[in-house]
Amino acid sequence: MLTQHEDRKLQISRIRKLAGLVIALFFLLIARLWYLQIVLGEELLTLSESNRIRLLRTRAPRGTILDRNGRVLATSRPQFVVLATPSKLKQNPEALKTLCGVLGVTPSELDSIIAKRGGHPGAPARVKIDAPLEMVARISELRMKLPGVSVELDQIRHYPDGPAVAHIMGHLGEISEEELKVARRAGNDYRPGDYIGKQGLEKQYEKYLRGLDGGKQVEVNALGAVVRVLGEKPSLPGKTLRLAIDRDLQIAASRALGSQVGAAVAIDPRTGGVLAMVSSPAYDPNIFVKRVKAADWEKIVRNKGRPLQNRCVYNVYPPGSTFKPVTAIAGLIYNECNVNTSVNCPGSFYLGRHRFGCWRVHGHVGFLNAMAQSCDVWFYNLGRRLKIDRIAKVARQFGLGSATGIDLPKESRKRDGSVGTIPDTRWKLEKLHEPWWPGETISCSIGQGYIQVSPLQMAVMCGAVATGGEVHRPYLVEEIVEPNGDVVRRTRPKVVRKVQASKEAFELVVQGMRLAVTSGTGKVADIPDVAVAGKTGSAEDPPRPAHGWFICFAPVENPRIAVAAIVEHGRHGATSAAPVCRAILDVFFGKKKPQDINSVSARVRGD
Repeated sequence: MLTQHEDRKLQISRIRKLAGLVIALFFLLIARLWYLQIVLGEELLTLSESNRIRLLRTRAPRGTILDRNGRVLATSRPQFVVLATPSKLKQNPEALKTLCGVLGVTPSELDSIIAKRGGHPGAPARVKIDAPLEMVARISELRMKLPGVSVELDQIRHYPDGPAVAHIMGHLGEISEEELKVARRAGNDYRPGDYIGKQGLEKQYEKYLRGLDGGKQVEVNALGAVVRVLGEKPSLPGKTLRLAIDRDLQIAASRALGSQVGAAVAIDPRTGGVLAMVSSPAYDPNIFVKRVKAADWEKIVRNKGRPLQNRCVYNVYPPGSTFKPVTAIAGLIYNECNVNTSVNCPGSFYLGRHRFGCWRVHGHVGFLNAMAQSCDVWFYNLGRRLKIDRIAKVARQFGLGSATGIDLPKESRKRDGSVGTIPDTRWKLEKLHEPWWPGETISCSIGQGYIQVSPLQMAVMCGAVATGGEVHRPYLVEEIVEPNGDVVRRTRPKVVRKVQASKEAFELVVQGMRLAVTSGTGKVADIPDVAVAGKTGSAEDPPRPAHGWFICFAPVENPRIAVAAIVEHGRHGATSAAPVCRAILDVFFGKKKPQDINSVSARVRGD
């Protein structure tokens, strides 16, 4: 048993130990406070402010695209966007579950969306684009259960005419990792989840169409809801593109082609401005302005007509008899024919033992009727005299086989800038390591054999015939305009080539093309009170049916429009492609309205 003195000593010892512990804890607390306040003070203040104050980016509306008459081809419409802060969702599993239920996605799908569209740490991600009103209302009802989730009003791309303008506009898509790296290296402020032009004018003029994003500095509460706006920088809309395209002609060409596989291009032969450009089948570019549904994508990729291809610019075909004006011009340049040159057509032509057929027996035929009736035998004889190198030289003067320079992305996929093929003896030796045979010239003289051209090239060629040999660079964009109305850039017509033929040579060929419309194979394009000159063509594509071609321009005395159309496997240009061109001309000259144009069905009759 302890004495009173010993007990007191023990109590004093305990008190001293406790006091020492308290003092030690006190100094430890002071040290910790010093570390947090002094050493980490500035960093923690920044983190605190970032949790309370956020910078919300305001996306700039994309620039509007108008036709030549100011009608809207592409614009931006309002949309609701659902934003979610990933860190808030991770801290609240119940909120994550609720949000997934509202959006109709699984947690893993939501994680994938956030990973793709998320920005810098702490920034909200766009988890739903173009949210319906019902979803917005539901989120508003559940806002207390959805910390860090908000809805903002944004802009989404819209194409009023959808498929009719698809291959001109191209489409948008979420920026890829590679595109993001390239954009950032160039100093452009793109972020994950941003949309960027992938094809067509949307890609070609991305830097003009994309505006300058603004932003809001806001204070939020613990639930992530905005308490007040501390500052704001307005966004600057993208620039407006005014095109050479005529919407009425675009709709007419689209309706005329209908479900047929093919293409149609109309240009102003005086300037090179593209008045219409339609490729069929098409797709709706509106499905790309938000996350593409699997069903929509499957429908596109399974379509054997390959709707994503712009057949006007990137596809090439043998031109068939629409190439005959080129052969005729070459013959006149090199004095191998004239207006009096005549040939007897028994329905076939022999080179040695090889027979080359004509589509009918024409009998005695001269220059003008050879063009009007599309007599192959007449052109076989001319081709034999000309030989391939002289035909190729003139064809290249028309721009055939080369990129036209149109303002669309990557017209040529080849290093030499070629699109298609205009063969000659050197070409065959280099490409195929074989000599050129005379029989191959016979085929090329009527646009067959190795010759491959695009519909756009044929429209440009037709325009050059109309203007006496001036080959213009085709273009889509007339002007680029600032939001305040100032013109940033205006396209000036440019003659890139001149065909070295006399005025008389062109007049003679035009006479033959005019006869083709009034009394020859192109009668379907004969419009009352309008002098149309044209040429039909059927391009063989064995073992499948031939492609149907038609080229034309009008009026003959003062050409204002040149058109080229092809219907794949349409058999005969007179019954497949010519009606498409006729529909475009009818609308251009005010004979019909676009809504009155019906789809043209391929029929089998004539060249």
